[in-house]
Amino acid sequence: PAADAPPASGGTSSSAAAGDGGASAAAGSRAVDVADGPITVRTDPDASADVVTELSEKTPLKSARVFLVRKVEGDWVEIYLPVRPNGSTGWVSAEDVRVEPVETRITVSLSKRQLTLTLPGKDPVVASVAVGSAENPTPSGTFYVTDRVNSTNPAYGSFALGLSAHSETLSEFGGSDGQVGIHGTDDPSSIGEAVSHGCIRVPSAVEAQLRSVPLGTPVVITD
Repeated sequence: PAADAPPASGGTSSSAAAGDGGASAAAGSRAVDVADGPITVRTDPDASADVVTELSEKTPLKSARVFLVRKVEGDWVEIYLPVRPNGSTGWVSAEDVRVEPVETRITVSLSKRQLTLTLPGKDPVVASVAVGSAENPTPSGTFYVTDRVNSTNPAYGSFALGLSAHSETLSEFGGSDGQVGIHGTDDPSSIGEAVSHGCIRVPSAVEAQLRSVPLGTPVVITD
């Protein structure tokens, strides 16, 4: 089941149309879906532009729909999308989202097999992690947290973060569409190895801190 989300930050939320401008709004901002019904995503910041997709109010894992902001332009917000291909973006009307700061950050170095979690007001947490195998590598790019999930499967620990990233080798795994996540593990010997199906496994001490990570947190994965 989806877990209750912590606040994105101690800051004040604001409407995208009320003065947030250009790339400055993308520097650590999330867009919370406030549309009445499915949210329409377009190719360009124009109501007549082609529709990329329509996304429901909840994710398949029943989390609230939240996006990472790439850019704000007038009455439109460019967002990263939780769809294939990885790195897809689209535009939504500023009336359909609430743009607000998010101060949490996650970065992952695949070559170092290392995760860095930065929470507001705290020193960064740096930890060794397990990453995808050569057959099913963890994708690199700019992603974000789409889901917060209480796990009942010991293989994933007790808590997991779903990401907007998808496996580039698996179209289905474990009943999902190949969505990549960050989660705990019941095999601590795997930490530091390239052995997963694409997800990032963290040690138990870091897993506990994932519960402080809000939806919309940027996750940057580098090779």
